[in-house]
Amino acid sequence: MNYYERSDNCLYNPIHVKFNEDLSIGSTFSSSLQYPSFFTLRNSYFNVSQNVLNNINSTIKSDVFTFKNGLIDEEIQVNDDNNKNNNPEVKYRVITNYANTFSKNHILSTIVNLMAFVDEKIEYNELNNYNFDLLTGNMFTIGNVFNPNVDYLKVISNYVNYKISQNKELYYKDVVVDIPEDQAFYLTDEGIVIYFGVDEIAPKEFGIPRFTMEYKKFAPYINPRFYCTPENIYTAMRLKSNYRR
Repeated sequence: MNYYERSDNCLYNPIHVKFNEDLSIGSTFSSSLQYPSFFTLRNSYFNVSQNVLNNINSTIKSDVFTFKNGLIDEEIQVNDDNNKNNNPEVKYRVITNYANTFSKNHILSTIVNLMAFVDEKIEYNELNNYNFDLLTGNMFTIGNVFNPNVDYLKVISNYVNYKISQNKELYYKDVVVDIPEDQAFYLTDEGIVIYFGVDEIAPKEFGIPRFTMEYKKFAPYINPRFYCTPENIYTAMRLKSNYRR
């Protein structure tokens, strides 16, 4: 059953997304880093503080280069040991890419995938999420996405365990998920994506397990600010009115 009819009249965030790329090639270490940075666009109904966006930009860039630098240190140590023991050197390759998955109603949700390969075999595969309230500049947790008085941890746990039960062969035997307050997630236009680390609930070959809780199925539980409904049209009109006063 669908609890609401989705509307395209959302309040889109007036921000510009800049594509950043940093490339490096060495004999035993190479990297291709892609990450976003955000800049405010001035308009007649809503302005985002550039200071807020600068903090987001700094956080993402720092995480990307911290990941790279950590692998540089590891590669140096590994190949030093290989040389001392007359073993062949190994080659490291680091890749990062990103997706801006939700940018509406003063909410920004972005993911950055961090991967590292050793002799072309993937050794690290991590997914960072950046969920920000652009009005306050603060990151929000999964609990903020749900309406007050909703036992959201139980709702999410029940859903994820149900989805696992439908394809038990893909996951570790007898795995049962108990969602914590700091559960990893990100938002899309269609719903909330709950995800887990590699080798957390399924074999490494499975990659990063993801479960999408569609808004149309869980709408009574969800804070309307986090998806597009007629209420969002009112929000946009109210902001326009306040701006003109």
